[in-house]
Amino acid sequence: MLKVLVACGCGMGSSQLLKMNCSKVLDSLGIEHEVEHTSVGEAKSMAHNYDLVIVAENFVSSFDADCGATIVGLKNIMSKKELKDKIEALGLNS
Repeated sequence: MLKVLVACGCGMGSSQLLKMNCSKVLDSLGIEHEVEHTSVGEAKSMAHNYDLVIVAENFVSSFDADCGATIVGLKNIMSKKELKDKIEALGLNS
């Protein structure tokens, strides 16, 4: 099972919408998953517990390269197409 953490600046509205979109995209790709949402500040200390962390592009540099998770940055966090393309590029749907 793929453990995914999605985060936005405050961990409230945008991350909740991103969580729903992420779950829909992963379902469409047939990937068994668990998605949680939080703020970027909390996500930095939690990333090691997840396989994948999804944030807006401007937050990617906030994460340590050796945090243990793959960090994905999105230009448009509401774009299911961009999210699907980036997940497919990682080869997670194989």
